Amino acid sequence: MAQQKQKILLFGVNGSIGSAIEQKFLNAAWDVLGVTREDIDSNTRVSWSPFDANSSPPLSRLKNEGPFDSICWAQGQNWNDNIYSFDEQKHREIYEANVLYILKTLNILLENEILKKPARLCLISSIWQNISRQNKLSYGVSKSAIHGLVLSLVNDLGSESHLINAVLPGALDTPMTHKNLAKEQVSAIENSTQFGRLANLDDVANVVYFLCSSENTGLTGQFIKIDLGYSDVRVI
Repeated sequence: MAQQKQKILLFGVNGSIGSAIEQKFLNAAWDVLGVTREDIDSNTRVSWSPFDANSSPPLSRLKNEGPFDSICWAQGQNWNDNIYSFDEQKHREIYEANVLYILKTLNILLENEILKKPARLCLISSIWQNISRQNKLSYGVSKSAIHGLVLSLVNDLGSESHLINAVLPGALDTPMTHKNLAKEQVSAIENSTQFGRLANLDDVANVVYFLCSSENTGLTGQFIKIDLGYSDVRVI
């Protein structure tokens, strides 16, 4: 009898990080169901907009595809602002996309028993949840909230043996990074450690895969930085 394939539910599958994570799991022969807010349903995609009053959770599809061994949230929004340019409504939108989205979708998944027991959960956050950079007020505040979110979930879900962790990428070697940062800024990050380069999407996907796989038997409540030491190491 063939062994049943493991399954992961992947939010934000169409983003650069989400796409890399999807490919990693497909290469390892997992079934991947990607969640997108776009109105596109296929064999590998399901549309889910939890804050759209006219949209219901795709429970029948999720129950049919599940239960899931793992869930990864790689969705989110970025925004540049500071206390002088602060806009309350935009701040709420960023918090909704980066924090409330996770809470609401996970609550629905738990209530409808769409996760295996135990399951492994992974949240994509950012190194900017721990350190600050200019013009990232709302984004940094929303990512800082992930710290409390993960630890609360570890407490709430520990009795069912679920494992919950977060991956914190730094600036990654992607077209978006090179578009948003000046060449001098990229060089400064590259030269801030002895590696002389940026971390890449495969670095992130490899860590997510370990955290969500059966190889992870006891790692929970951890925040793993993928930045080649940028957050903690200085070249002097």
